[in-house]
Amino acid sequence: MIPAVIAVAVGLLWTQKSDLRTEPAGYFVSRTYEARDPTAVLASVGIDPVSVRAFPDVNNQILILQSGEIRSEVSRLIGEDIPVTIVRNRPTFSLIDTLESDGQSSFIFQSAGVPTYSFSCTGAVRNLCDKAIDAYVSKAVELRAESFRAGLEDLKAILLKIDQSSEDASITTKILALNELLSRLETPLTQIGRYEDTIGATITSVRRPTYIFGIGAGVIVALLILLQLTFSDRRVRSVRQLSQLAPAALLGVLPPKRDAVRDRRAAVSIQHSVVRHHATKIRFIPLREVLDDSSAIDRLSAMLTATTYISLPFAGLSVPEITQPATGELDVIIVRRNLDLRTDVVEARIALESSGRILAGVLFVG
Repeated sequence: MIPAVIAVAVGLLWTQKSDLRTEPAGYFVSRTYEARDPTAVLASVGIDPVSVRAFPDVNNQILILQSGEIRSEVSRLIGEDIPVTIVRNRPTFSLIDTLESDGQSSFIFQSAGVPTYSFSCTGAVRNLCDKAIDAYVSKAVELRAESFRAGLEDLKAILLKIDQSSEDASITTKILALNELLSRLETPLTQIGRYEDTIGATITSVRRPTYIFGIGAGVIVALLILLQLTFSDRRVRSVRQLSQLAPAALLGVLPPKRDAVRDRRAAVSIQHSVVRHHATKIRFIPLREVLDDSSAIDRLSAMLTATTYISLPFAGLSVPEITQPATGELDVIIVRRNLDLRTDVVEARIALESSGRILAGVLFVG
């Protein structure tokens, strides 16, 4: 009882003071995207992709995405102001020594890898972070498409001017390539990675005085409960209680398992009554229910000189069966620990004492 009540008291205080939550205080969500360069295909028709200058350029595009105007637009779209940090990782370059046709050496820069974009968000609701990142990615795709379109249109305008005064057929091919690219211009961002982490624990620690107070309160409540149970409990729990109900009639205690000392103590008391009253038979009487295990009575009977049997419970016996005189027969009341009621012990003892039969006493079993 006491450990259970203490556990409940400490548990309740811990729940109240620990700020137990099913969700952490916040989330950090980061997604990485790879950007496709739509101008790379122009190299197949002799146009250097470097000649296509996106306007605004990549760095300024990120500044625009981080501007207050875009942030307000995204906030209206998702219904919440969620800041998103955007970082572009530049590709690496290698310096390569090449040999020209005239035998002269030259150095060129070769790009290694492709640019990637990282969108990071910190917020209390993971769902809102995902929505905010989706909105910024959509804006980034639109802005890249507009910037590349502006660069391609500039290059196309220059080639059209040159084509009017030049007989170079390759220029016409390049213009056709630019028109085709403009008609199907796409600048998608493909997600290549995602990282997510929680901010803060779901449980805030509880101070030691709270636990001490919980243990103290639990002990006090448990003692009050035990005290209440002690006064309200009507069952026979101990030998002391039974001896108060039948001080002179207690024959002994018969434990469930074999105990040579206690078994003989009870047997000696009953045998003394057998010899004193010259009895040849003993009737064991339960109080309200039939004995579900008679092994203890069997052990006791084996040590007695009189014949023994177990009758129906006292509550089930008729008045003639209780009061019918029987020469040479003793009655022994069986009281089972934690099962029989104290009032039943008193009532059965008084009834059998006034029945005209010989009552040897009360035997405590359990």
